[in-house]
Amino acid sequence: MTVKRGYIDIETGQIHYRYAGERKNPVITLFHPSPGSSRQLHYLIAALAKTHFVYAPDTPGNGLSDPLPLTQPEIADYAASHLQALKALRVDSSILFGTHTGASIAAHLSQLPDNPATLLILDSVGLYDRAEQQDLLAEYAPPKTATASGEHLSWAWHFVKNQWLFWPWYKDDKENRLHRGLPEIGYLHGMCVDVLESLETYHLSYNAAFRFDKEACFKGIECPTIIASDKEDMLFKYFPRLSARIPNSAELIHTGWQNSAAAKSSVTLLQEKIGELEKSGLDA
Repeated sequence: MTVKRGYIDIETGQIHYRYAGERKNPVITLFHPSPGSSRQLHYLIAALAKTHFVYAPDTPGNGLSDPLPLTQPEIADYAASHLQALKALRVDSSILFGTHTGASIAAHLSQLPDNPATLLILDSVGLYDRAEQQDLLAEYAPPKTATASGEHLSWAWHFVKNQWLFWPWYKDDKENRLHRGLPEIGYLHGMCVDVLESLETYHLSYNAAFRFDKEACFKGIECPTIIASDKEDMLFKYFPRLSARIPNSAELIHTGWQNSAAAKSSVTLLQEKIGELEKSGLDA
């Protein structure tokens, strides 16, 4: 399935997005993780497009979307901008899927007035205690600018690569080593390019997600929700704690989407779970 690209105007600039599938099919909207763009979800977009019309925007200040004109945007600001884009695209009914930072955006968006959510899928969500939160805000996503020495080029590569090897990425010791390998180099390269394209604003959505009060937000979720994660994801350790915090929710462990085979397998599992919800009488 061909994945295409476009732009849509909102009040603060342009949102860049990827899309695929037949417009007559049900819509699913995908919100990507930090620090990259919807490029990271390419295989997932292609797999879902066989049964859905897929819309996958770049979060403002990430990828090719214009940044918000704010020095410290919050998740609420990102959610509001995405809702503007959905309305401009005339999407009035959609499954909302968000992963990592995108999950916080999707969860908040699902509670905004006149939102299109029919089902919420929250993938790989972190629930940090106060000490973790403060450490992540201080260290995880430092502001960056281009340098004459080109140091920022090397930094971006190691920043992206280490996210697959350590949690958090800057604690590169044995105790923080993740039990997984690297994805294909082309996938890492794409993430690195995304960071470089938004070098001076990539950190804003990260820090908004670290500040976001997920506990308060999750209590307000009203639509049917699937809590999902890949066992190899760095945030999987928080997965068992989510169902108690999100009403009307079901759980799903999938296989990721960093390559075509994994994405197809995850979509099959996701479709089965959605079918189960439909049979149980929940509006999905």
